Amino acid sequence: MKFDSIKSRLVLMTLICVIGMGGLVASQHYFTQRLITLNQQRDVLLRMGQDLLQMRRHEKDFLLRSDEAYFIKFSQQAVSFNTRLDSLVPMLSQYDLPITDVESLSNSIETYREKFQEVVALQRQIGLTLNSGIRSEITNLENRLSETKVNRAPTRELFGDLQLATRNFQITQEAIYAREIEGLSTRLVSMFDDDQNLNVTLQRYQSALAALVNNYLRFGLTHNDGLRGEFRQSAHNVENQLKSVDSALQPLIEQQEAQVRIYGLGIAALTSVVLILVLIKSFATFHRAFVNFLTFFYRCRRQYQKIDTRKLGFAELKSLAELANEMVESKRNIEARLASVEAELANKKAS
Repeated sequence: MKFDSIKSRLVLMTLICVIGMGGLVASQHYFTQRLITLNQQRDVLLRMGQDLLQMRRHEKDFLLRSDEAYFIKFSQQAVSFNTRLDSLVPMLSQYDLPITDVESLSNSIETYREKFQEVVALQRQIGLTLNSGIRSEITNLENRLSETKVNRAPTRELFGDLQLATRNFQITQEAIYAREIEGLSTRLVSMFDDDQNLNVTLQRYQSALAALVNNYLRFGLTHNDGLRGEFRQSAHNVENQLKSVDSALQPLIEQQEAQVRIYGLGIAALTSVVLILVLIKSFATFHRAFVNFLTFFYRCRRQYQKIDTRKLGFAELKSLAELANEMVESKRNIEARLASVEAELANKKAS
């Protein structure tokens, strides 16, 4: 198809606009879908962060209230976290992001869950209430011993100090009370070596107190000691790795946003430049043809001059030029015939 007519030029400009707008829409749709996907994954990461915060909340509620309902909530939240984490793997594979980050995050959350399960199991051994675990056994033994001569002079004060040290240790979890429990219980048992039945009960009481102290030591007397310190550290690892995955995703989102702008501006600029060039070319061709027509009509008034169709550019104007040339030729023939007739009439009059 030759673009040598006004119609073809209009069709060409229409095609340029349609192709440019189509390319712009297609690129915007493609990159917008990628951005939507990335932002959905970013939303998944945010929800995982919320899941982790809820897990930390349930963890602290359990440690504060010793209620297993919070452990159940913790486990449910951990399942939700892992489900969201599994949904990240296809996206990371699609965008060539390091899968090791997700694997490390998965291992860390599993470690955190297992450590907290150990904490819960240890708390069950100690006793979630006064009527369960080692605490229940200590209470029962204290009630039995209070009915014996242990609760009489001269050991009543020693027995009372031991009970007080036990209460203080459970409340404050300070090492000084653990040492006090060990010393007082040893003294109390040694004072009743001659009473075999009572000594057996006291040894059971001493063993229960030792188990209580050992479990608390294993649990950790401070936030950074023992099992408590381990699962707190595992929780911090999960937080850090979650931030690492989010940090890896953020540059990808920014890159996609930049590509949306670059491709959009590039397609719009290219379409505009091509369209402007076609318009300029068409305008120049039309203007030159228009000037040629004006010149032709001015000259045609004085002389028989034909228009050069090769200089007009557009096919429609060339057709008009051909008709104009035929008109000039017809006018020349008519005038020639008229001159011939006039000459014949003049000859007849003269004769």
